[in-house]
Amino acid sequence: MTMADLLAKQSNNESEAVNKNLKLERGQEIQGTIIQVTNSEVILDLGSKAEGVLSKKDFNPEQQANLKPGDKVTAYVVRRENESGQVLLELFKTVPSKGRGSNIRLDKFIAAQKNNQVLKGKGMEVNRGGLVVEIDRVRGFLPSSLVALSQAANLEDMIDKDIQVTVVEVDAGQNRLILSQKVTVSEETKLKLAQLKVGDKVEGEVAGVLSFGLFVTLPDKMSGARADALDALVHVSELAWEKVEDPATLYKVGDKVEAQIVSIDSNNGRANLSVKQLLGDPFKDKVKDFQSDDIVKAVVTKVTGQGIFLDVEGIEGFIPSSKIEADVSYEIGKSLSCLVDSVDAQKRRLNLAPFITSTKDLIYK
Repeated sequence: MTMADLLAKQSNNESEAVNKNLKLERGQEIQGTIIQVTNSEVILDLGSKAEGVLSKKDFNPEQQANLKPGDKVTAYVVRRENESGQVLLELFKTVPSKGRGSNIRLDKFIAAQKNNQVLKGKGMEVNRGGLVVEIDRVRGFLPSSLVALSQAANLEDMIDKDIQVTVVEVDAGQNRLILSQKVTVSEETKLKLAQLKVGDKVEGEVAGVLSFGLFVTLPDKMSGARADALDALVHVSELAWEKVEDPATLYKVGDKVEAQIVSIDSNNGRANLSVKQLLGDPFKDKVKDFQSDDIVKAVVTKVTGQGIFLDVEGIEGFIPSSKIEADVSYEIGKSLSCLVDSVDAQKRRLNLAPFITSTKDLIYK
């Protein structure tokens, strides 16, 4: 056996040992930490020297914009090892029906997506973030965010019920099928939506609280009656200027909520709202006194491969890895002095650099 063969065998044995240690199985739920985000993939550290890979398409545009190293992500195993030795993952669990095997032909779903065809399925089980739906003995995933507002708060009620859906994404190679509930929008609802304008201030009542936002009912603009209420959605990113981990900490069913209309979705018969647009952005007031080269006190909140995140008087700060000295370690909770490089209004944070006070290794002439 050649040296190359020995190295290859050792590599394979190590990979198998890692996977064996993790006891990975298809469909298994696993949590990892983001270590890299590329144009098409999200790479996770799964522990025990194992690395997982997720398609960036698994995340919606809002989520993609906020992905960063250090974040925790829960996903499901598709394959224990791909060509690069990584664990292949998917964000939503999609599984074949029992007895059908793993090679399910998805041609009809590809055609349905192309033709925007409405399919009839049945709710099977509630999963993390949505509902498993079976169509002709093929199972797909219906995320909560793509369920009709009137039903998304009670997914269990959809089990064993017939559901009309359209195909959002289909990947025969990964046996992946993502669905959206087809909603029939009445002409009456369309007329009511036409009365609304983007930028209008509205008041509604919270009808449901989920991880991705609030379901709100808006009284009909003309009659004001709740019986004629319209559906609306406040996405979690529009609840407050600061990141909200759990909308349930801010709202409960029955609460009154004031918001601004940011878009009108006639196809799904709903308005999309924002609470934070009616509030002044506190970031603008907080950073107005900070100038480049100011020395500030900061506390480390997160350490990632891309850099260090810190808290500066309630404002997020960031030191990129390129500005970090190789022999300096940072620990969460550690306090240090930093220099302000710039204010990043888009990311709502201060770009910082370490403030070096030591004269060690400096050469004077």
